[in-house]
Amino acid sequence: MNKIFKIFLICCVCFNSPQVLAQINEYIASETSRIDAAERTEVEIQNFIHANFNKYKLSDEMNVQVIQHLKNEDAFTDAELENALIEAKKHELRKLFFVENPETKSNYVAKPIPVSIMQQCVNGDFENGTAGYSFWTDSHAQPSSGTAFFLSCATPTALTATNVVTPATNNFNASITKIDNTSPGYQQFDPALASFGVNIPTLPSNGGNKCIKLNNAGGMGSSDLSTVSRYFPNINQSTIDFNFSLIMDNKPAHGQEIQPYFRVRVLDQFNNVVDEICIIANPDNCLFNRIDVAPDRRILYTGWICARLNVEDILNQPGTIEFSVSDCQPSKHFGTVYIDNICGTICATPQLGALSLDPTNLNCPDTVGNTPFQVCGTYQPPVSATLNTISLDITQNGVVIGTINAPTQITANTFCFTVLPSIFGADPSGDYEFDIHATFNVNCPPGTFIYDIYDHSANLGPDVTFDNCCQATLILTSPNDDHNNLAVPSVKIRERSNWIKAANVIQVGNTTIGNGVVYHAENYVELIPGFEALSGAQFAAYPEGCSGTSLYKNQDGSKTLKEIINLAPQEDDSVKLVKTTLGFAIVPNPSISVIEISMKHSEFNRVTITTIDGKIVSEHQMEWTNAAQLDVSRFAHGVYIVSIVTNDGQLLTEKLIKN
Repeated sequence: MNKIFKIFLICCVCFNSPQVLAQINEYIASETSRIDAAERTEVEIQNFIHANFNKYKLSDEMNVQVIQHLKNEDAFTDAELENALIEAKKHELRKLFFVENPETKSNYVAKPIPVSIMQQCVNGDFENGTAGYSFWTDSHAQPSSGTAFFLSCATPTALTATNVVTPATNNFNASITKIDNTSPGYQQFDPALASFGVNIPTLPSNGGNKCIKLNNAGGMGSSDLSTVSRYFPNINQSTIDFNFSLIMDNKPAHGQEIQPYFRVRVLDQFNNVVDEICIIANPDNCLFNRIDVAPDRRILYTGWICARLNVEDILNQPGTIEFSVSDCQPSKHFGTVYIDNICGTICATPQLGALSLDPTNLNCPDTVGNTPFQVCGTYQPPVSATLNTISLDITQNGVVIGTINAPTQITANTFCFTVLPSIFGADPSGDYEFDIHATFNVNCPPGTFIYDIYDHSANLGPDVTFDNCCQATLILTSPNDDHNNLAVPSVKIRERSNWIKAANVIQVGNTTIGNGVVYHAENYVELIPGFEALSGAQFAAYPEGCSGTSLYKNQDGSKTLKEIINLAPQEDDSVKLVKTTLGFAIVPNPSISVIEISMKHSEFNRVTITTIDGKIVSEHQMEWTNAAQLDVSRFAHGVYIVSIVTNDGQLLTEKLIKN
């Protein structure tokens, strides 16, 4: 209790500093301006779709894909087919807008919080709207890739030039919705569940006035994967806790590999997954409540619960949290989730449990004397679950080289494994990771469900290193030893028990905290002719033996960050539309006397007829119309050019043959 009180007191001091408050307010104002611009762009997009809907048609390939996909799903009506084709066309027109107006995309990308503020949880609860967050939806409209896009929890997603969106307020049919109980259209309970007599609040009891809802309950016509992402310039606590309320459609005939899923993950600055939770629609999972809608359909839901992600591996490093929810692969069965309180709260009882290895960074354990060392950590069972097994794997390059099947010490929430260096083999070399795996059993009406929880590393970088294990001397030369701070630790961190002489080049890498090139030796590090640290590179050298705990030290102790907004890998942004020629018809053609000029999808108010060499022989101004009759009987025999001006300013021409 005292600890919690002290943390609260410190936070109060930080947030009540006038300078910090001013910076936070400035950041929120900047983000609000960006979001307003994105909302204006959304209006432009809808106008663009309306103005161009009849000017384009879906490619024949896309039409076939939509129809074929629906045939592979359940029975569908003509109206459902027409709606699927309309939605596919709107989606392609949205992509076309961003292709033609690429500068508008920046309005959808959250600006990183200023480094000077360094408060991880500014607007963690959406009470300042969507400041700090980026949103996108991958709409696989009966996808051109068939079923290849859907990899369940491994399905890739990334912000691209054409999939960005801005949340609509209280629009439960939108792909992404900002729930706001102070705005029109707010609904206290989720409408999909309420239609079955189940009232689950759209806002958590501890969530204030706002939250975010990803995906809708529509289904049919597009397998949508919607995402909200937030970049943290500095992860300054060991866990990120959050609240969510999950609702999923479930069809018994579908296998688990194509059911809707909800995924939340934390990525490090290099886009590696630090921790991940993925929940697939499964009625056997004790997490879910269940509504049997029909023999071939169930609704699964959780209500509001809290969960925890372990980010201790990237403490004091940049990171990104990413929430995604997807419809099923065939698209008719939906997945949707409400999210709130992203960080800034403490989840006392994580519904899905928690598992964490204590930080470990060992260099050259004693393989000669086989001196044991401890690998410890903490765990918290999922709600109502009991610990079944807990084991430790030692891996190198993803390959398990040794396993310890049970801890030597275990309590209600801690464990320790005794590790003998001999487990690394006779002549270990390179980097190794600790991988902890625990299983928990929970009983519920469907039966016993097993939760698997992992922690794949104890900290950022290798947990154990066998590189240059206290050799005496080292000479570095160019170009073979040229490198930067993006190199692997065994290259960018050099240790010797006597001396190091460097004649290599340190190149520019990045400016991430504590990620510089480090040389240290017991007696001295000598920079000899040929050595160069390029402007912008990070390099430090200082006397120290083979401690295995090298730290990059800036001369002034300052810290710098690299702002990272990941936009890769890019999805296929090609637009599957064909521009239609509006054109107009001349009937009859050839003609002897009276002709009729008509259009199907537009109107005109001026008709000009010229000879083939450009001389005007007839010109008519009229009210806007889509059809007009003209007498050409007095024209000489020959070929003429008929020109009209449409209501959107286009000049269209056709040839007329006068007999």
